[in-house]
Amino acid sequence: MPTIRPWDAAPLRRAFAGLDPAGLAQEWLRRNLTYRNDYAAIMTTGKAGAEAWRAFARRWGLRFPC
Repeated sequence: MPTIRPWDAAPLRRAFAGLDPAGLAQEWLRRNLTYRNDYAAIMTTGKAGAEAWRAFARRWGLRFPC
């Protein structure tokens, strides 16, 4: 069984030290397998309209400035 390292491990603290809350959230999502699968599913449909993206953003708590 692989060792599970805590989020407060020294290498992770150094890697994430310069991130603001939005950057940390992005890194968290980027490593989330469910998010990655959901993103891949919406990208592969090729027909994802604005409503599909709004639903995706709501599901993951994303906010876009534009």
